[in-house]
Amino acid sequence: MAGSSKKKSPLRRPSTGGARVNRGAAGPRYGVISLVAQLIDLLNLFDGPADAVISRFFKDHPELGGRDRPVVAEAAYCWLRYRYRINHLAQSGEGGPTVMRQAKLALLWSGAPEAIWSAGRSEDNEWLSRVIHVPVDNLSQEPKTCLPAWLYEQITTEFGPDRALSFAQAVLSAAPLDLRVNTLKASTQEVVAGLAAQGIEVLPIAGLEDGLRAVGKPVVGRTEMFQEGLFEVQDAGSQWVSKLVAPRRGDLVIDFCAGAGGKTLAVAAAMKNTGRVVALDTSERRLQKFRPRAARSGMSNFYTMVINDEADPRLNKYFSKADRVVVDVPCSGMGTLRRNPDLKFRQGPQGVAELVEKQKSILHHACQLVKPDGRLVYITCSVLKQENEEIVEWFLANNSEFRLRRWTEVLNPADRPASADQTADTFRLWPEDGESDGFFAAVLQRSKS
Repeated sequence: MAGSSKKKSPLRRPSTGGARVNRGAAGPRYGVISLVAQLIDLLNLFDGPADAVISRFFKDHPELGGRDRPVVAEAAYCWLRYRYRINHLAQSGEGGPTVMRQAKLALLWSGAPEAIWSAGRSEDNEWLSRVIHVPVDNLSQEPKTCLPAWLYEQITTEFGPDRALSFAQAVLSAAPLDLRVNTLKASTQEVVAGLAAQGIEVLPIAGLEDGLRAVGKPVVGRTEMFQEGLFEVQDAGSQWVSKLVAPRRGDLVIDFCAGAGGKTLAVAAAMKNTGRVVALDTSERRLQKFRPRAARSGMSNFYTMVINDEADPRLNKYFSKADRVVVDVPCSGMGTLRRNPDLKFRQGPQGVAELVEKQKSILHHACQLVKPDGRLVYITCSVLKQENEEIVEWFLANNSEFRLRRWTEVLNPADRPASADQTADTFRLWPEDGESDGFFAAVLQRSKS
């Protein structure tokens, strides 16, 4: 835990057997540090998603080969995760641009070989050997927790200091690579054996019959099995909330905010390609990403529609007709910081407040599509009560025909994540408890009459 007084630093000095890089002369090695520094300057603008900024940077720097790119990308994400701490420690060095020291520390902590991060000024290496032993407890709140003050304080207020510290420590690590077997085309055993034949080891995820976790970070997207739609990349938490939809064969399921369709595909597979799944989104670009995924998976029971907003009059034809309505609302994404560490800097209290109003509006309109005795499943990848429990309380206070159904009534004991509170009415996952993204879900049942 980040607050333990016994730890000098949560990061150990890595060995030189890490990522593969250009092992030429000192000049090219030092050049990698300079490129990481340039990328940090771009990321520091926070004018777009980090993955898009990094992808654009690589296009602008074709001199970075296939061996160097993973090193630079890992260093960039390390800087995003540890930004407050790295920037604070970089100020203690002397001479040269501060961003070069930030780049060196990011390379060191992300596991780059010594030939990379020790290149250049000897003064910087003396500084590195000094700062990696700075006790974490000697740092102020933001460098210590690596979370913005508003976020750390809100989690502390809502859940207590122990949870805030454990959450802060958990999101400093990269997320695992999880897969969901497409049971329309293959069994879990077939996928495990097929990947093993290609040197990719995967392990079962307890409670997810179709869930697998890769050992390391293999490039699974280039495998023939992925191209043929035998599995999808999907976080374990996302798979569990998809199971809470619990559709029956022949149901009409409306995914109100489908996006690229990860949960839509999981729901369709559970329905064995029967019934009908309607994928809605306000973005044509996002739905364009979903359609080839659906085709690859063998899913044929779906229909997509780009809507203007949640009040689009074309939705009238679905009023009171859907057996299940999935509402995975736009949210702050604070549960996905291991995967998207830049979100903690691109979001703030005002932005969350605006999202809350949008979430209420979406729920208000989506609930009208639920048929009597049907279900509305509200989902976020946020850990904040403001976007979760408080939204559900508001909804129930304004929609008396709905009741909150316990999540344990929907999932069988063998299908439940052990890390979720089995006594709670709503479903919640924390990154530190179950090695998944942070998720929240509530199953809202409409009365029969």
